[in-house]
Amino acid sequence: MPVRLKPRFWAMIGALCAISLPASAADRFFAYNLTETTTFTGVFLAPEGTGRWGANQALNDKDKAIDPSERLPIKDITRGTFDVKLIDRKGHTCIVRGVDLRNDTTFEIRDSDLKDCV
Repeated sequence: MPVRLKPRFWAMIGALCAISLPASAADRFFAYNLTETTTFTGVFLAPEGTGRWGANQALNDKDKAIDPSERLPIKDITRGTFDVKLIDRKGHTCIVRGVDLRNDTTFEIRDSDLKDCV
């Protein structure tokens, strides 16, 4: 005579399996503004060399800007290498080329990145 297992048993087995599997959540990316005094109101990413700028990531911040010493969540990207266009409060634009997010989920913006701004 075959043994019939109760649905509760299968639910418990499913829960145990789910606990033991690694999380498959999408990567979360962040930019850190490590400049001395520069606040950015525009932070745009494009796949390296394409010029196809995505949405303004600065809008992800509560005050719609990334201030010095602040972390900014970067949304709607996947791992890759990017060019980053930065626009400060005065309207100066800088492009940081070749930001590698293939192995990392964060990148830093430093004063040295701003030397060629226009």
